[in-house]
Amino acid sequence: MSETIKILLASGVIAGIVSAIISYLTSIRLKKMDFRNEYYKEILKKRLNAYEFIENQIAVMKSVVLDDDGKPFHLIFGQGESKFYEFQQNLMLAISYGLWIDNETHETLDEINNLFFNLNNHVNKKNDSVIEEIGKKYYNRVSELRMKLEKNAKKGLYDLHDIKKVFKSKKRNKKRIIYKE
Repeated sequence: MSETIKILLASGVIAGIVSAIISYLTSIRLKKMDFRNEYYKEILKKRLNAYEFIENQIAVMKSVVLDDDGKPFHLIFGQGESKFYEFQQNLMLAISYGLWIDNETHETLDEINNLFFNLNNHVNKKNDSVIEEIGKKYYNRVSELRMKLEKNAKKGLYDLHDIKKVFKSKKRNKKRIIYKE
């Protein structure tokens, strides 16, 4: 064989090997990118699901009625003890998604939980009219917390795509204190 044919065969083999290596590396890189995108989608789904629970809590807290004396109270307090506890159970469900929401929203949910934890003592085994009076007494505080939660949830939804920011901002090893109302 001539020298030219040997060079052509060698360069063909080398080109094939280089081509296979480049193809392999590109394939691995594309698989990693695909995995990262699927992971990102799953995280976004979980975050959206968490914010849906929060949105439901906000909607419940927006329901306000006026009593015959003209004083407002949230509907949570107007449907008896069992509905009050049902709201609190749903609140706990929203809090359980704390890993997927931003810090400010989670802190506001904790504030609401602390308030309702303390209100349990006032509501326990009381008749509906007493519970309504408790609702009137705490109307402003519940409204403030609801507006704060709504503001924080909107901000969190705006930054929904920024997963690194949310996971980076989580405060760990913080002692939880429940204040008595």
